Amino acid sequence: MGHGNYSQDVARQARSSNSDAFNYQGYGINGTTASQRREVHPLINPFQQERECRNTTPIVVALDVTRSRGNDSRVMYEKLPTFIGQIEMKGYVEGAAISFAAIGDAEAGDAAPIQASQFEADNRLDEALSKFWLEEGGGGTGQESYELTAYYYARHAKLDCLERGEKGYFFFVGDEGFYPTVSSLQVKRFIGDDLEGDVDATAIFQELLERFHVFLIYPQKSWEDRKSDIDAEIQKRVEGAGGQYKNVDIRASLIWNNRNDLDLHIIPPSGEEIYYAHKQSACKGWLDVDMNVQGETTKPVENIRWSKGEAPKGRYRIFVQNYRFHELEQGPTNFRVEVEVAGEVRHFDGVVGGKGETGNRSNVVVYEFEFDPARARSTGEETSSGDEYAGYRDEVILKQWGEVLPEGHILRIEDPATICDVMLGALSMVAAGHDLNSYISDLQGREQIAARVGQTRKALEGLALNVAPRPRIDTVDLPPAEKDGGPKQTKRL
Repeated sequence: MGHGNYSQDVARQARSSNSDAFNYQGYGINGTTASQRREVHPLINPFQQERECRNTTPIVVALDVTRSRGNDSRVMYEKLPTFIGQIEMKGYVEGAAISFAAIGDAEAGDAAPIQASQFEADNRLDEALSKFWLEEGGGGTGQESYELTAYYYARHAKLDCLERGEKGYFFFVGDEGFYPTVSSLQVKRFIGDDLEGDVDATAIFQELLERFHVFLIYPQKSWEDRKSDIDAEIQKRVEGAGGQYKNVDIRASLIWNNRNDLDLHIIPPSGEEIYYAHKQSACKGWLDVDMNVQGETTKPVENIRWSKGEAPKGRYRIFVQNYRFHELEQGPTNFRVEVEVAGEVRHFDGVVGGKGETGNRSNVVVYEFEFDPARARSTGEETSSGDEYAGYRDEVILKQWGEVLPEGHILRIEDPATICDVMLGALSMVAAGHDLNSYISDLQGREQIAARVGQTRKALEGLALNVAPRPRIDTVDLPPAEKDGGPKQTKRL
């Protein structure tokens, strides 16, 4: 659990012989075929496992591997030799051992919402990091399962440093918020603990802070890029199921994140209802994707569309029905419907089956609108209100993280290539007691380009204002007369 040394030569050889070390499909269970159920590799599966660090300084790097941040793991893998080399060369911390974590979205039905490696100090780090299942899911809510990962390391990391009154260092790398509660059902399923009920996420982050200095490295994106990531999940599901997403007059796509059988219905101007029992209408509407009849997936989608030039003029009515429960717990199901009319796209979030209703009693009207192909535009009456992208806005996400992390511990970056530079800077200032200028001098000594240096400085400025430099402890030789009487003394500089 942390012993050994990292070989730069071995690391370079591994990277030169493998252009993409990561897994995108999961691992088969007991020899199952690729079409059968997949799961996390045993090396990084936290279920009923603890992660132990006997080294002086435990470091956790927890990477969001959902669609918006999946590439960060590859960046970390490529820069890991430099990261470890600089820690050793500059002495930012003593006896470092690293555990990597991968964060997904349990609420969105990810099969691998938490992955966690053992603390290691040698080239087993490469093996653990490359075993990550980059599921690249996410549910379009502006939240991922950071709180589930926080729970695991708060309660299942055994750290020798705590006995010496020291903490480890924990870096979340991601650009979304966390869910407000730690779900007892998710903890049972993915970690194996039996809890009496859900736990407030704020309390869990406080537990984590008692064991680690915790930071969020927050990669910034343009607002258009953020919206594109949100919408990409729906397109991925529709096209992955064989449905038509593009080149349409009208399209309604329904997604949800459990095994219940939700149904999408549209009543077009002709009055003939398009749904699972009447998939193609005389007016050329088509339900081309119908899922979870047997509860086969936790990432279902349904899709009704009219190809370009085929939708008739008149009024359309869209609603969602909870046809059947497949989940053992017959509770409410959150859903999202994306509606495209003449090139204009709208999103609607809703809940169905909240009181156990099924069939017609569960119907939720989503949207009604008029369509005129001559005008090629729509005028709609929306049944949902508010900004469907609100959860993805920087101010919302950063406010939530700011309520659980110390001042200055949110480190905003522009380029993911600076992730390791910023982590090293935080270690330099908090653990080694250096000031920001000293670390920037180290960075310049590595001949980093001016833009990278400037971005790293900007990311660390808030931390520099809020962290008092710790006195460095150096050893001094005792006079000859004192050498026989015990260990070397220390002095603070």
